[in-house]
Amino acid sequence: MCPRCRRPVCAECLTVTDGAGHACPDCRNEMTASADESRPRPQQSGAPVTVSLLVAFALVFLADAITGPNPSWILNEGAQINGAVRNGEWWRVLTATMLHANLTHLLFNGYALYVLGAHLERSVGSAGFAALYVASGLAGGLAFLFSSPDEVAVGASGAIFGLFGAWFAASWVNRDTPQGRAGLSQFGMLLLINLALPLFVPNIAWQAHMGGLVAGAIVGFDWARRNRSGTRPTPRARLETPLLISVALLLGLLWYTMA
Repeated sequence: MCPRCRRPVCAECLTVTDGAGHACPDCRNEMTASADESRPRPQQSGAPVTVSLLVAFALVFLADAITGPNPSWILNEGAQINGAVRNGEWWRVLTATMLHANLTHLLFNGYALYVLGAHLERSVGSAGFAALYVASGLAGGLAFLFSSPDEVAVGASGAIFGLFGAWFAASWVNRDTPQGRAGLSQFGMLLLINLALPLFVPNIAWQAHMGGLVAGAIVGFDWARRNRSGTRPTPRARLETPLLISVALLLGLLWYTMA
Protein backbone atom coordinates (compact mmCIF):
# COMPACT_ATOMS: atom_id res chain seq x y z
CA MET A 1 0.00 0.00 0.00
CA CYS A 2 1.31 3.44 -0.96
CA PRO A 3 2.15 5.33 2.27
CA ARG A 4 1.06 8.66 0.69
CA CYS A 5 -2.34 7.90 -0.89
CA ARG A 6 -3.07 4.50 0.78
CA ARG A 7 -3.96 2.91 -2.55
CA PRO A 8 -2.85 -0.69 -3.24
CA VAL A 9 0.31 -1.04 -5.32
CA CYS A 10 2.64 -3.89 -6.17
CA ALA A 11 6.15 -3.97 -4.69
CA GLU A 12 7.78 -3.45 -8.09
CA CYS A 13 5.84 -0.22 -8.67
CA LEU A 14 6.51 1.18 -5.19
CA THR A 15 9.45 3.41 -6.07
CA VAL A 16 11.75 5.27 -3.71
CA THR A 17 11.35 9.03 -3.95
CA ASP A 18 14.09 11.54 -3.27
CA GLY A 19 14.12 12.02 0.48
CA ALA A 20 10.44 11.10 0.87
CA GLY A 21 10.38 7.34 1.25
CA HIS A 22 8.27 5.15 -1.03
CA ALA A 23 5.44 6.22 -3.33
CA CYS A 24 3.28 4.72 -6.06
CA PRO A 25 3.70 5.93 -9.68
CA ASP A 26 0.70 8.30 -9.45
CA CYS A 27 2.04 10.00 -6.32
CA ARG A 28 5.51 10.09 -7.84
CA ASN A 29 4.14 11.92 -10.90
CA GLU A 30 2.24 14.40 -8.71
CA MET A 31 5.36 15.08 -6.65
CA THR A 32 7.42 15.61 -9.79
CA ALA A 33 4.82 18.00 -11.23
CA SER A 34 4.69 19.97 -7.97
CA ALA A 35 8.48 20.21 -7.93
CA ASP A 36 8.51 21.45 -11.52
CA GLU A 37 5.92 24.13 -10.71
CA SER A 38 7.92 25.35 -7.72
CA ARG A 39 11.04 25.96 -9.80
CA PRO A 40 11.72 29.47 -11.05
CA ARG A 41 10.32 30.01 -14.52
CA PRO A 42 11.18 32.60 -17.13
CA GLN A 43 8.96 35.66 -17.30
CA GLN A 44 5.69 34.79 -19.03
CA SER A 45 4.72 36.65 -22.13
CA GLY A 46 1.90 39.14 -22.02
CA ALA A 47 -1.68 38.75 -23.13
CA PRO A 48 -2.01 41.17 -26.09
CA VAL A 49 -5.38 39.87 -27.31
CA THR A 50 -6.97 40.18 -23.87
CA VAL A 51 -5.54 43.66 -23.36
CA SER A 52 -6.62 44.75 -26.85
CA LEU A 53 -10.17 43.52 -26.23
CA LEU A 54 -10.38 45.37 -22.92
CA VAL A 55 -9.15 48.60 -24.52
CA ALA A 56 -11.58 48.16 -27.41
CA PHE A 57 -14.47 47.61 -25.00
CA ALA A 58 -13.65 50.86 -23.21
CA LEU A 59 -13.18 52.88 -26.42
CA VAL A 60 -16.41 51.63 -28.00
CA PHE A 61 -18.33 52.31 -24.80
CA LEU A 62 -16.89 55.84 -24.66
CA ALA A 63 -17.75 56.46 -28.31
CA ASP A 64 -21.25 55.16 -27.69
CA ALA A 65 -21.69 57.57 -24.77
CA ILE A 66 -20.42 60.51 -26.85
CA THR A 67 -22.51 59.89 -29.97
CA GLY A 68 -25.81 60.77 -28.44
CA PRO A 69 -28.82 59.65 -26.46
CA ASN A 70 -29.52 56.03 -25.77
CA PRO A 71 -29.86 54.13 -28.03
CA SER A 72 -27.02 55.75 -29.92
CA TRP A 73 -26.08 55.30 -33.56
CA ILE A 74 -23.41 52.79 -32.54
CA LEU A 75 -25.92 50.65 -30.67
CA ASN A 76 -28.46 50.87 -33.48
CA GLU A 77 -25.91 49.80 -36.08
CA GLY A 78 -23.95 47.24 -34.07
CA ALA A 79 -26.36 45.50 -31.68
CA GLN A 80 -27.58 41.99 -32.41
CA ILE A 81 -31.07 42.95 -33.55
CA ASN A 82 -32.20 39.51 -34.61
CA GLY A 83 -34.79 40.83 -37.03
CA ALA A 84 -32.04 42.70 -38.87
CA VAL A 85 -29.76 39.65 -38.74
CA ARG A 86 -32.45 37.54 -40.40
CA ASN A 87 -32.70 40.20 -43.12
CA GLY A 88 -29.04 39.77 -44.03
CA GLU A 89 -27.08 41.87 -41.52
CA TRP A 90 -25.13 38.86 -40.29
CA TRP A 91 -22.18 40.91 -38.98
CA ARG A 92 -24.29 42.08 -36.03
CA VAL A 93 -23.64 38.71 -34.36
CA LEU A 94 -19.97 39.73 -34.12
CA THR A 95 -20.21 43.49 -33.62
CA ALA A 96 -22.62 43.03 -30.70
CA THR A 97 -19.82 41.37 -28.71
CA MET A 98 -18.01 44.74 -28.60
CA LEU A 99 -21.00 46.67 -27.20
CA HIS A 100 -22.34 46.96 -23.67
CA ALA A 101 -25.65 48.27 -22.41
CA ASN A 102 -24.29 50.27 -19.44
CA LEU A 103 -21.24 50.78 -17.25
CA THR A 104 -22.11 47.91 -14.92
CA HIS A 105 -22.39 45.55 -17.89
CA LEU A 106 -19.01 46.74 -19.20
CA LEU A 107 -17.25 46.38 -15.85
CA PHE A 108 -18.69 42.93 -15.19
CA ASN A 109 -17.64 41.55 -18.59
CA GLY A 110 -14.33 43.37 -18.51
CA TYR A 111 -13.41 41.94 -15.12
CA ALA A 112 -14.40 38.42 -16.17
CA LEU A 113 -12.30 38.73 -19.34
CA TYR A 114 -9.34 40.04 -17.37
CA VAL A 115 -9.49 37.22 -14.80
CA LEU A 116 -10.06 34.37 -17.25
CA GLY A 117 -8.53 35.63 -20.45
CA ALA A 118 -5.03 36.75 -19.49
CA HIS A 119 -3.99 33.46 -17.89
CA LEU A 120 -5.64 31.37 -20.58
CA GLU A 121 -3.98 33.38 -23.36
CA ARG A 122 -0.56 32.91 -21.76
CA SER A 123 -1.24 29.17 -21.49
CA VAL A 124 -2.39 28.47 -25.04
CA GLY A 125 -0.97 31.37 -27.04
CA SER A 126 -2.57 34.48 -28.48
CA ALA A 127 -3.65 32.91 -31.78
CA GLY A 128 -5.42 29.97 -30.15
CA PHE A 129 -7.02 32.24 -27.58
CA ALA A 130 -8.31 34.62 -30.27
CA ALA A 131 -9.76 31.71 -32.25
CA LEU A 132 -11.46 30.37 -29.12
CA TYR A 133 -12.93 33.80 -28.38
CA VAL A 134 -14.34 34.19 -31.91
CA ALA A 135 -15.77 30.66 -31.96
CA SER A 136 -17.47 31.15 -28.58
CA GLY A 137 -18.82 34.57 -29.58
CA LEU A 138 -20.31 33.16 -32.78
CA ALA A 139 -21.80 30.19 -30.95
CA GLY A 140 -23.38 32.45 -28.35
CA GLY A 141 -24.78 34.82 -30.97
CA LEU A 142 -26.28 32.01 -33.03
CA ALA A 143 -27.82 30.38 -29.96
CA PHE A 144 -29.50 33.69 -29.13
CA LEU A 145 -30.57 34.21 -32.76
CA PHE A 146 -32.32 30.86 -33.07
CA SER A 147 -33.86 30.82 -29.59
CA SER A 148 -35.05 34.47 -29.53
CA PRO A 149 -35.60 35.48 -33.16
CA ASP A 150 -37.26 38.83 -32.33
CA GLU A 151 -35.03 39.98 -29.46
CA VAL A 152 -32.03 42.31 -29.17
CA ALA A 153 -28.75 41.75 -27.32
CA VAL A 154 -25.33 43.29 -26.78
CA GLY A 155 -22.30 42.16 -24.82
CA ALA A 156 -19.32 39.82 -24.81
CA SER A 157 -20.89 37.36 -22.38
CA GLY A 158 -21.19 34.53 -24.91
CA ALA A 159 -17.50 34.71 -25.79
CA ILE A 160 -16.50 35.02 -22.13
CA PHE A 161 -18.59 31.97 -21.22
CA GLY A 162 -16.54 30.17 -23.86
CA LEU A 163 -13.48 30.85 -21.71
CA PHE A 164 -15.35 29.40 -18.72
CA GLY A 165 -16.16 26.34 -20.79
CA ALA A 166 -12.57 25.84 -21.93
CA TRP A 167 -11.21 26.10 -18.39
CA PHE A 168 -13.86 23.76 -16.98
CA ALA A 169 -13.41 21.14 -19.71
CA ALA A 170 -9.63 21.13 -19.27
CA SER A 171 -10.05 20.72 -15.51
CA TRP A 172 -12.46 17.83 -16.07
CA VAL A 173 -10.03 16.01 -18.37
CA ASN A 174 -7.30 16.44 -15.72
CA ARG A 175 -9.54 15.70 -12.73
CA ASP A 176 -7.16 12.94 -11.61
CA THR A 177 -4.42 15.53 -10.93
CA PRO A 178 -4.20 18.10 -8.12
CA GLN A 179 -4.38 20.94 -10.66
CA GLY A 180 -7.46 19.46 -12.31
CA ARG A 181 -9.27 18.95 -9.02
CA ALA A 182 -8.48 22.50 -7.95
CA GLY A 183 -9.72 23.81 -11.30
CA LEU A 184 -12.98 21.89 -11.02
CA SER A 185 -13.60 23.29 -7.57
CA GLN A 186 -12.75 26.87 -8.51
CA PHE A 187 -14.28 27.15 -11.96
CA GLY A 188 -17.22 24.91 -11.13
CA MET A 189 -18.35 27.34 -8.43
CA LEU A 190 -17.78 30.40 -10.65
CA LEU A 191 -19.67 28.73 -13.46
CA LEU A 192 -22.66 27.90 -11.26
CA ILE A 193 -22.82 31.48 -9.97
CA ASN A 194 -22.77 32.92 -13.49
CA LEU A 195 -25.28 30.42 -14.83
CA ALA A 196 -27.64 31.36 -11.98
CA LEU A 197 -27.46 35.10 -12.71
CA PRO A 198 -30.42 35.10 -15.15
CA LEU A 199 -32.62 33.89 -12.29
CA PHE A 200 -31.96 37.09 -10.35
CA VAL A 201 -30.95 39.69 -12.95
CA PRO A 202 -33.45 40.51 -15.73
CA ASN A 203 -32.67 40.95 -19.43
CA ILE A 204 -29.70 38.56 -19.54
CA ALA A 205 -29.35 36.58 -22.77
CA TRP A 206 -28.72 33.23 -21.10
CA GLN A 207 -29.00 31.50 -24.47
CA ALA A 208 -25.81 33.24 -25.59
CA HIS A 209 -24.13 32.13 -22.38
CA MET A 210 -25.00 28.50 -23.06
CA GLY A 211 -23.95 28.65 -26.71
CA GLY A 212 -20.56 30.12 -25.86
CA LEU A 213 -20.10 27.68 -22.98
CA VAL A 214 -20.65 24.64 -25.21
CA ALA A 215 -18.26 25.88 -27.91
CA GLY A 216 -15.57 26.72 -25.36
CA ALA A 217 -15.96 23.35 -23.65
CA ILE A 218 -15.45 21.52 -26.96
CA VAL A 219 -12.26 23.46 -27.64
CA GLY A 220 -10.97 23.09 -24.08
CA PHE A 221 -11.64 19.35 -24.08
CA ASP A 222 -9.74 18.95 -27.35
CA TRP A 223 -6.75 20.95 -26.08
CA ALA A 224 -6.60 19.07 -22.79
CA ARG A 225 -6.96 15.69 -24.50
CA ARG A 226 -4.03 16.50 -26.77
CA ASN A 227 -1.93 17.52 -23.76
CA ARG A 228 -2.74 14.23 -22.04
CA SER A 229 -1.59 12.30 -25.11
CA GLY A 230 2.00 13.15 -24.16
CA THR A 231 2.81 15.61 -26.93
CA ARG A 232 2.17 19.27 -26.19
CA PRO A 233 0.21 20.70 -29.16
CA THR A 234 1.86 23.40 -31.24
CA PRO A 235 0.25 26.84 -31.62
CA ARG A 236 -0.91 25.80 -35.10
CA ALA A 237 -2.50 22.61 -33.72
CA ARG A 238 -4.40 24.65 -31.13
CA LEU A 239 -5.95 26.67 -33.94
CA GLU A 240 -7.53 23.70 -35.68
CA THR A 241 -10.61 23.05 -33.54
CA PRO A 242 -11.65 26.67 -32.80
CA LEU A 243 -11.08 27.68 -36.43
CA LEU A 244 -13.14 24.72 -37.66
CA ILE A 245 -15.98 25.69 -35.30
CA SER A 246 -15.76 29.36 -36.34
CA VAL A 247 -15.84 28.60 -40.06
CA ALA A 248 -18.72 26.16 -39.69
CA LEU A 249 -20.76 28.61 -37.62
CA LEU A 250 -20.02 31.53 -39.93
CA LEU A 251 -21.01 29.55 -43.03
CA GLY A 252 -24.19 28.45 -41.27
CA LEU A 253 -24.95 32.06 -40.34
CA LEU A 254 -24.40 33.27 -43.91
CA TRP A 255 -26.59 30.50 -45.32
CA TYR A 256 -29.33 31.27 -42.79
CA THR A 257 -29.38 35.02 -43.47
CA MET A 258 -29.30 34.59 -47.25
CA ALA A 259 -32.01 31.95 -47.17
